[in-house]
Amino acid sequence: MKKKAPKEPVRLREKKLSNGNLSLYLDYYSAGERQYEFLKIYLTDKPKTTLEKQSNQAALELALRIKAKRTEEVLTGAFNLQSKHQGSTDFIKFYEAYIKAYTKADHRVLSACLTKFKDFLKEAHNRDRLPCKELTPNLVLAFKNYLETKQTGEGPQTYFRRFKKVVKYGMKENLFPQYPLPENVKFKGGGINKGILSLDEVSKLAGTPCGSEVVKRAFLFACNTGLRFGDIKALKWQDISNAELVVKQAKTKEVNRLRLNANALKLIGERGPADSLVFPLPTFNGSAKTIKNWVARAGIEKRITWHSARHSFATNILLLGYDIKTLSQLLGHTSIQHTQKYLSIADERKAQAVNALPDLNF
Repeated sequence: MKKKAPKEPVRLREKKLSNGNLSLYLDYYSAGERQYEFLKIYLTDKPKTTLEKQSNQAALELALRIKAKRTEEVLTGAFNLQSKHQGSTDFIKFYEAYIKAYTKADHRVLSACLTKFKDFLKEAHNRDRLPCKELTPNLVLAFKNYLETKQTGEGPQTYFRRFKKVVKYGMKENLFPQYPLPENVKFKGGGINKGILSLDEVSKLAGTPCGSEVVKRAFLFACNTGLRFGDIKALKWQDISNAELVVKQAKTKEVNRLRLNANALKLIGERGPADSLVFPLPTFNGSAKTIKNWVARAGIEKRITWHSARHSFATNILLLGYDIKTLSQLLGHTSIQHTQKYLSIADERKAQAVNALPDLNF
C-alpha cells in the first residue's frame, strides 16, 4: 500500500486577483491558529513573453526561499505545530480566511452563511468565537434548525450546503479532533417558496416602467431563458449567434445551449461588439432593489427576487405542458433530480386553476 506523503507544515498558495495576476501567500499554523502570510509577490498568469516568464521564475524562487525559512521556524519550534493544538483554531477565523482566499461564483452566499452562523452563535450561545473542537454534530444540527426558523423555501438547504463545504475543507486540514457533521440531516419541506410569476404577471411587468431599463430587460430575459443572474451579468455578444446562446454556467461549469425565442431576441436589442456585455448590469444588490420597487409599482403583491425569474420560467414551461426532461435540459441541470422540485409547484398551480372555476348552480 502506497504511503501518503506527509503534509507540509507551511504551504505556498496562490490567489487570483481581479487584474488576472496571481498573488502568492503562505498558509501555516501559529499558536494553533491558521495564518495567511501574503508575501506581496505576484506572478503573471499564463505568461507569454520571455520577460514575463523570467519575472515569474524570479518571484517564485523568492517565495520558495521565504517558505523554506518559515518551514524551518515551524520545525525548530519557533511556531507551534498544528498537531499540538488540534481543535484550538477558532472556526470563525478559519471561515473568514477561507472566504478571503475563495474565488468561485458562490462567494456571496458563503459570506452570507458566515454572517448567519455568527448570528446563531450570538443568539443561541452568546459568543463570537468557537474553537474547532467545539464544533460538534449537535451544534451543527442546531445551526441547521436555526436556519429553518430564519429562512423559507430553499434558503436553509442552500446555506447549510455552503456551511458543510467549509467544514469539510477544515476536515481535510485536520482541524477537528472529532467528526463534526451530523448524519442524515433532513429539512422541512425544502420546496421553492419564492414568488412565482405567472405569464400574465410577466406581461404586466413588461408594461410597467422600471427604474433601470437594463435591469428590466435582463430580468425579463431571465423569465424567457431561465438563466441565473451571474450568467446574464457575464453574457457577451460573442456568446450569441444565429438566435442561439451558448453559456458556461458559473454555478455548475456546464455548457448550456439555448435557442432564444422572439421575446428574448427583442430584449437583447441591437448587437454590440463581440467582447462587450449584452446587459451591463449594476451589482446584485442594486439590481435586487430595482426589481423590488418595479414589482411594487406593477401592483404584484409577491416576494419577487432575481432568482424568481428562473423559478417562474421553469414553472411556466411545465404548465404549458412540456416534460421534465426538456425543462432539465433548458435549465442546464446536471441531473433531472434538481428539476423535479418544480413539479410540485406546477401541480399546485394546476390545482389552483381548477379550483378557480366558478360554482355551478344545478
